[in-house]
Amino acid sequence: MSFYLIRSCGRFRTPSPMHGSQSSLLPPGFTSNALDSLQRLQQGRSNLELVHTPHEYWPYRRPGQFTGKSCPALRVSVLDSSFNPPTLAHLALARSRPPSPPGTTDHGVSPSESDYDARLLLLSSLMPGDATYVQRLEMMYLLSRDIDNNVAIAIIDQPIFVRKSTLLNSFLQSRLASLHRSLSAGMEAIHRPKLTFLMGFDTLVRLFSPKYYASEEEMTGLLQDFLSPEGQDCCILCADRINVTIDQEVQRRVLTACREFVDRERIHFVNIGGDEQSFSSTDVRAVAATGMDSWRRQVTDLTANYIIENRLYAFNVM
Repeated sequence: MSFYLIRSCGRFRTPSPMHGSQSSLLPPGFTSNALDSLQRLQQGRSNLELVHTPHEYWPYRRPGQFTGKSCPALRVSVLDSSFNPPTLAHLALARSRPPSPPGTTDHGVSPSESDYDARLLLLSSLMPGDATYVQRLEMMYLLSRDIDNNVAIAIIDQPIFVRKSTLLNSFLQSRLASLHRSLSAGMEAIHRPKLTFLMGFDTLVRLFSPKYYASEEEMTGLLQDFLSPEGQDCCILCADRINVTIDQEVQRRVLTACREFVDRERIHFVNIGGDEQSFSSTDVRAVAATGMDSWRRQVTDLTANYIIENRLYAFNVM
């Protein structure tokens, strides 16, 4: 049995259970765990909750993944979004692979060696909206079924983007240390996480906008730490996305501001596909509200069925 989460008078409550075939696709206990996680965040008992992992050894692919090796960084991609709802643009970004270093090729390299070790779908927009938080987490799980590559789901309570990486690094280091104690045979040291944040250009604009920081000096310092190998050692993979809502002058300003990090290969751009570049959650909600069904082409079949079964975004959604 599945429940929605609704914020009411500063508290979370559970209304009527969800009915429909999509609920049978959720792992046992997923929704109750999501509800518990959200309540811990809302009550201030936590600022980061791991809602779902594909197995107990995540972010490792398997228990003996690095047995006998020195101690390579554990590569984790992070797709941070409100997922309201997840679209095919989210899916394309989540499926993307790390950029190859200059002068290298994938020839003779196995798919697993050229891919991330783990993926994380991160819900971070704790603001009331059309879909409840639990509904978004449930849709994130349905999206993960189409990624199918060591994908976990988490939720975080931190509005400043570059500070999310601090929380994530600390959380993953603690989790890896715990896993190392139980899997230490043959493992020489605790692995360190290396995070790559996946985003659309609209998120990159916010990341490089001084208005989201106390000052421009603070923004510069935080970004240098965020993207520096001597700091948090994070990277960004940004979609070359068509976004007519962003002013051309703003786009030029952001591209100029991030040029230093592009040249240092800390920010990379990726083509996620002609159609996917134009897809957005905002457009799905807007089109669904009109009663037209053309929004379906922007989401996976599982997500479309979920939206219809739960009558999201429009009472008469078809």
